[in-house]
Amino acid sequence: MERILAYFGSYKFIFSVCIVAAALVCWLLLRHLIHRFTEKITAASALSGRRQTYLALALNSVRGLLALLALILVLQVHGVNVSSLIAGLGIIGAIVGLALQDMLKDVIMGTNILTGEYFAVGDVIKYGDLTGEVVQFSLRSTKIRELATNNIVTVSNRNIFEATRVSNELFITAPTSYADDPNIIEPFLQQLAREISALPDVESCDFLGLSNLGEYSVDYLWGLRAKPAVQSAVRRRALGHIRHRFAENGFTIPYPQMDVHTD
Repeated sequence: MERILAYFGSYKFIFSVCIVAAALVCWLLLRHLIHRFTEKITAASALSGRRQTYLALALNSVRGLLALLALILVLQVHGVNVSSLIAGLGIIGAIVGLALQDMLKDVIMGTNILTGEYFAVGDVIKYGDLTGEVVQFSLRSTKIRELATNNIVTVSNRNIFEATRVSNELFITAPTSYADDPNIIEPFLQQLAREISALPDVESCDFLGLSNLGEYSVDYLWGLRAKPAVQSAVRRRALGHIRHRFAENGFTIPYPQMDVHTD
């Protein structure tokens, strides 16, 4: 007990507490400054998902470096030979590295994603049968919120390289009858593009013209821009509007028909 009390009163303990306290104060100060900086950027303009990703990784890196520096200083205060310890840790690290190959693959792929700008927080990606929004990214894993169910799915970065970023472009095709006069139907479809542009969540809509001469119909194409997270709703809303306006103006949507002749 006397040794414990003596240690608490020794310079080693006091210096160790000061080192840990200084590291903690530095961390809190840096975090506060970074948050203040990001708040100013956000107030001026929306903070991009890529910047959010960089800032989150920067905070984690700074925290890790401060913790490592504090540990080394505390060990030196207690007379530990840090150089020998680092050499020993190198050997242990090689052994641990072999045992943690999958984790290292995650970190390497996470670095590639970050530097190669594959995707960032806020992007919508497609991974296998999963389509969702990236809500969190680290060097080891990526968290995705499914658009269909709102479930949060965590995917290791060593597997996420197969993911593709979903574009904000959306194309809608509408069939018209061969009996419709192009001089009448095409101006009407151009007007429809302007009407679709005014629908909720639609950023823009352009009438792209003739798309295909089918067996039963003449197909026309619109190009829309909308956030990937709302594209399904935008498509349904636009198709409903097209069908309603076709019916109002007497245009029919052709469908396959078969004539049966009997004697």
